[in-house]
Amino acid sequence: MTELLYKVDKRDRILGSIERDNAHEKGVLHRSGVVFLVRSDGKILVPWRNEKKKTFPNCYECSASFHVTFGETYKQAAERELEEETGVTAPVRYLGKFTHFDYPENEIVAVFYAKSDDKITLDPSEADYASFYSIRRVDQIANSDKAAPWFKGSWKIARDRIRP
Repeated sequence: MTELLYKVDKRDRILGSIERDNAHEKGVLHRSGVVFLVRSDGKILVPWRNEKKKTFPNCYECSASFHVTFGETYKQAAERELEEETGVTAPVRYLGKFTHFDYPENEIVAVFYAKSDDKITLDPSEADYASFYSIRRVDQIANSDKAAPWFKGSWKIARDRIRP
């Protein structure tokens, strides 16, 4: 099944749609995002990307990451992926966005967070395992060479704005 994404300009204005594979092959700017899931004790869920992931396998990841499919909003995509990747249904709060390029990804990344103490059920095609970490430990992960390339920019936006 072909996944259509939003093709956008640097100001996030919609230029049309583009197939996901074409966006990656040609380095076309498109919409994506991440969610940081925070428990009431302030710890943040950080998964380890599955080794079979096409891009950036075997590294730390935001609680959920996603592409915004054509026809949905950033918020809809964030809530959809949070549920698909963690099993958690929770409202998300928008924190900001930034532009990220690390081939094959050329994205405008919207950053969200959600609060929940619900049981986590990981999608095994996305992550091998996940743990909840303190803010200090997430600081270390974000600045390590073991983090997905967009993790650092996402964490920079989220770090001082998420609240348990």
